Amino acid sequence: MSPRPLPSRALALAACLLPLALVAMRCIPGPKPSATAGALAERVRAFERFETAGSIWADWDNPFDPEQVRLDGEFRAPDGSTLAMPGFYTRDFRRALVGDFEQLAPRPQPHWRVRMTPTQPGTWEWRWVVTTPAGTATTEWTAFEVEPAAPDRHGFLRRSPRDGRYLAWDDGTPYVAIGENLAWYDGRGTYAYDDWIPKLAAQGVNYVRLWMPSWAFGIEQDALGDYTNRLDRAWQLDHVLALAERHGIAVMLCIQNHGPFSLEANSEWESNPYNAANGGPLAAPADFFTDPAARALFERRLRYLVARWGYATHLLAWELWNEVDLVATGPAVEAWHADMARLLRVLDPYDHLVTTSLARGNASPLWSLPELDLVQIHHYAFPLAYDIPSTIAQRLRLQRNAHPGKPQLLGEHGADYRGPAETLALDPESIGFHHGNWIGLVGGGFGAGMTWWWDDLIDPEDLYFRFAPLARFVAGVAFDAQDFTAIRPAVAADGRNLAAYALRGESVVLAWVQNADHQWSLDPLPGPDPEEVLGAALTLTGLADGAWTARWIDTRTGADVAVEPVAFSGGTVVLAVPIFREDIALRFER
Repeated sequence: MSPRPLPSRALALAACLLPLALVAMRCIPGPKPSATAGALAERVRAFERFETAGSIWADWDNPFDPEQVRLDGEFRAPDGSTLAMPGFYTRDFRRALVGDFEQLAPRPQPHWRVRMTPTQPGTWEWRWVVTTPAGTATTEWTAFEVEPAAPDRHGFLRRSPRDGRYLAWDDGTPYVAIGENLAWYDGRGTYAYDDWIPKLAAQGVNYVRLWMPSWAFGIEQDALGDYTNRLDRAWQLDHVLALAERHGIAVMLCIQNHGPFSLEANSEWESNPYNAANGGPLAAPADFFTDPAARALFERRLRYLVARWGYATHLLAWELWNEVDLVATGPAVEAWHADMARLLRVLDPYDHLVTTSLARGNASPLWSLPELDLVQIHHYAFPLAYDIPSTIAQRLRLQRNAHPGKPQLLGEHGADYRGPAETLALDPESIGFHHGNWIGLVGGGFGAGMTWWWDDLIDPEDLYFRFAPLARFVAGVAFDAQDFTAIRPAVAADGRNLAAYALRGESVVLAWVQNADHQWSLDPLPGPDPEEVLGAALTLTGLADGAWTARWIDTRTGADVAVEPVAFSGGTVVLAVPIFREDIALRFER
């Protein structure tokens, strides 16, 4: 919910402050800095963004270097607790869509801001603290009112205190991730997300993953540690995060993609400003993890990210790297991750979850780091021919056994890693996409599998409808209250090759029954098999006796195929599976 319109007093204050706030702030040097700031709204609701903007008078060369000029917002909560949030230097932009391309025009001069999210209703107070080598300046304490949270505001996402393998909001509302990667835009820039995100939300999607690469939202490219020429990219990310929030979609934000530091995959090392050949501090990409200058620059970047986006309740996690093992592995990489995750804990007062990702197999000491909250798996089937569900289920099981109690997610999946054309050639019916979505969930993840190729496969093929059945399948299920166990139930029909995967809980079983001969097309797999499956029986064991309801769901439409009461004793029940072709889902509830 957006803040209320500013009352007249706040409008008058803003009218006085904004001309100052839009002055280039490398001004008159003096013995001490000074600052003027005002709130952009005097009243907000709990778990909504509160923001202040203003001017700083000081001398600096780089406003992104906290050793030269540092802004911190200090806040007093109604219960007497305090909160500190770093501030940031920014500017606003106007956007326009010209043909199929976004054009951004800067608004008048940059200014400073502090953003935060109040977590309780009542009267709060805030002030700015500005620090430079010449001294410290503070603004006066100013009060603002926070009303109770709106019904659709649940706080921040955490590992659930009831079952740490799953996520829940601060108020205990469970969260199960359904969605896809949405890493960067096409030529339309932010307008692409104006197109994609409503389509996803209409299908019940509540998760996307964004990257910060050089060609999209990356803020450090032209000059190390100075983001002046990339403030348009930060403004774009502001827009997309606000759009996701309005549509109820949580975001995993990947800070560093592999390409700039990889010599083996999508390499951008030759153009990387960290490269010594370009005047940077690094002789080799792997030095990024140990070089003091590189580490200090990344720490500076983390401070800016927390300052600008750490307020966000819908920020699911900070992801330090995409597929870091394409750059380097070993103790230095592990130590770097531990250090940066700990720094995020210091900088981020809201303690967002922290993760990373790998391109290759499960076995990595990174996942044992207590500083990393989430385990991620990336899985692309090509160039080997195998059944995607059984392989991913095995990977999830291995990860679960190696790191019990940690949430895990199939963070990327696809039939072919090479591209959308190759994927369609091998899998024209998008069977691999469908299988990855479902097995990510019933294989034990805290959400469904998150597909790749969002912009040049999912969207042009209009595959959004495949998300809605998953969203309906899990609606209202408190995953963190079921003590779920991932199992492989017995399923059989004469003359057919079937497979079943399920989560067995105390009062809910979520099962997915698959015609295992219905496959994507890479030899020697059989390819699509749309023949009807008749007379199948599914056996579930280890259940509480009593009265249950079996709801069979069409995985393509989300519609009920059959709903029937079932009563049994002895902990075992054999269910007749309705006629299906490719697969069918069961929601079995006590």
